[in-house]
Amino acid sequence: MTDFHSHILPGIDDGSKDVQMSEQMLKLEAESGITTIVATPHFYLSEQGVEKFAAKREAAFEKLKPVAERMGIEIVKGAEVYYSPSLIDEDLSKLRIGDTRYMMIELPYTKLSDSFIREFHSFIGNISSEVTPILAHAERYLRFTDANSVYEIMNCDMLVQLNSGSFKPFSSELKFMLDLLKHNMAHLLGTDCHNTTTRSPNMDIAKKMIGKKISPRCFDKLMYNADLVLSDEVVGE
Repeated sequence: MTDFHSHILPGIDDGSKDVQMSEQMLKLEAESGITTIVATPHFYLSEQGVEKFAAKREAAFEKLKPVAERMGIEIVKGAEVYYSPSLIDEDLSKLRIGDTRYMMIELPYTKLSDSFIREFHSFIGNISSEVTPILAHAERYLRFTDANSVYEIMNCDMLVQLNSGSFKPFSSELKFMLDLLKHNMAHLLGTDCHNTTTRSPNMDIAKKMIGKKISPRCFDKLMYNADLVLSDEVVGE
């Protein structure tokens, strides 16, 4: 199985603070049957350039790589790229996931206006020759804006990732996520883990809920989609 969204690299963002914490997070991932983790540390263009970020990520990756290898877990380098229209002027290749054309993008946590949605769609159109975006944790934006706005954001050439922890019973976002899955509008799952306590990796909660509310086959398809993305293939074909 693949965890497609994590902050498991040590000392690079608000996720794992050191290698020891990362090792404990890896153990939790392994217990859930995770064998591949996409490391997606936060990237904010307003705080650092792409080259500096890539260098920091590489250093963190090299610290954790031997620990992960001992556990039989592969870590793939990526980023959770905070949206900025200025990204259009940057070399996005080092922000993509592994050797693929896919890049994870995070939206602002605010009400998504019609003008913002138009701007975002234009941005996606302009970068589509370089990358295929993946919308990070689509369900989280419901805390700040309405579902129709999120649907409008998704109405362009992009994949959609959901957080496994949001599949807990009685979650206010549960119906939205299940509807996305039933209509093939969500494609990838990630734990979005940051630590071993308040935001620990837990893929089992999504596997159980999706299997119960939809089918085990739906969960398997999400894992298959992850394989397609990491192979730089097209999802849904």
